[in-house]
Amino acid sequence: MSSRPAHLVLPGMARITVEAADEQAALAVARRLIACHNLTGASAVFRVPGEDGVRVQMYGDATPLATHPASGGDQMPPER
Repeated sequence: MSSRPAHLVLPGMARITVEAADEQAALAVARRLIACHNLTGASAVFRVPGEDGVRVQMYGDATPLATHPASGGDQMPPER
């Protein structure tokens, strides 16, 4: 049995972890990344026992939208 989240078994998916000294910084960085990239919302802020700081996680899809199975497309449009 694997502990990998279901999201990570799909091609092009990745988990992004933001580590910061405090909750405000972690969430601010996460919000900026989410605004610019194809990412999920940030997880709840969490701590790892024995380590400094806090973390939030997001999932991202690196698959170009035109080639994503859900888009119905099969290739990126040509660049002009």
